[in-house]
Amino acid sequence: MTTKISGEIKKYVYQTQKHLHSIPEPAFQETKTAAFIASELEKMGYTVMKGLAGTGVTAYIEGKQKHPCIAIRADMDCIIHEHEKTIVYRHSCGHDAHSSIALGVAKQVIEHSSNLNGSIKFIFQPAEEIGQGAKAMTEAGSLDHVDYLIGYHLRMNSECPFGKMAPALLHSAASIITGEIEGKTAHGGRPHLGINAIDVLTSLLTSINTIRSNPLTATNVKFTKIAAGGGSLNVIPDKGTFAMDIRSGSNDELKMTIEKIKRTLDFTAEQYEAKIRYQISEGVPAPQYDENLVSVASEAIKKVLGTENVVDPIFTPGGEDFHYYTKLTDIKAVYLAIGADVSPGLHDPTMTFNKEAMVNGIAVITEMITSLLGDD
Repeated sequence: MTTKISGEIKKYVYQTQKHLHSIPEPAFQETKTAAFIASELEKMGYTVMKGLAGTGVTAYIEGKQKHPCIAIRADMDCIIHEHEKTIVYRHSCGHDAHSSIALGVAKQVIEHSSNLNGSIKFIFQPAEEIGQGAKAMTEAGSLDHVDYLIGYHLRMNSECPFGKMAPALLHSAASIITGEIEGKTAHGGRPHLGINAIDVLTSLLTSINTIRSNPLTATNVKFTKIAAGGGSLNVIPDKGTFAMDIRSGSNDELKMTIEKIKRTLDFTAEQYEAKIRYQISEGVPAPQYDENLVSVASEAIKKVLGTENVVDPIFTPGGEDFHYYTKLTDIKAVYLAIGADVSPGLHDPTMTFNKEAMVNGIAVITEMITSLLGDD
């Protein structure tokens, strides 16, 4: 099976991305996106399942045998931005491109599928941006009978310039803690009769910032929201809210850090005789990649783009719910970084990228499929 991408497929992918970019839809609301993707796959000849985890779509084609089965995963949802006091939807994380790449691979391999020593599945997943889609798709059975899973993401020039790719993108595990302070209101002239929520928040800020974690795991904790007061300025505020973002390159280190934060929260509440109620999000896990798949990806990049365009595995502090697939199953997975000159950055409402990066992604993934399944 050739990895050379025809002008016809290039045109198809560019048009597909342009269309998907024009219909951005947020998590679990990707109805137009899913309908378009399902229609395209059915026209190609795949067996399509719709409505998984609400809006998820899968497509399947069997070669000479069922196993091994390679799945290609693409996310579909957009980012919600507030722009000039208006809520707007934007594909500012490249999910329109990710879905277009998967459709391009589907179009590229369908004519050769009967020659492959295995099967291919495409997974179009909702709700990556809120960290719930991969888990929901797993629970819906999208990975049943799948042996290998390939994911990917567009990258910025600073990490991976256009024309280059990395065989592994090493995300951080991440979690969010939100909470409420309940103190005691009092007259501003009699602060000793109250419990000032601002004092509690200030103590928390200082104490949490003294937590130490293994620096080799790039673990970090930072407050992303602190609020208190808002009433009369001569009143001791009794209510406050806060939020923290916690990230780590290690699932174990993230867990230990959260335990330290919990102890600090409980101690601070006791110290000030206040109540601190908090919730810990499940977050997203750190990656667990199959070393053989990483090697297969590296060789595919070398063959398609040249040895000089293989980038070492990239560590990123960003999280990715793709890693629920390996946390919840024993599937062998890898997640590629595609150099795309994303500008000015991911999650920026004005984000743009080099469209030819999609073609590189299609070619490398096609080469990986050929390597794993052969082509007679």
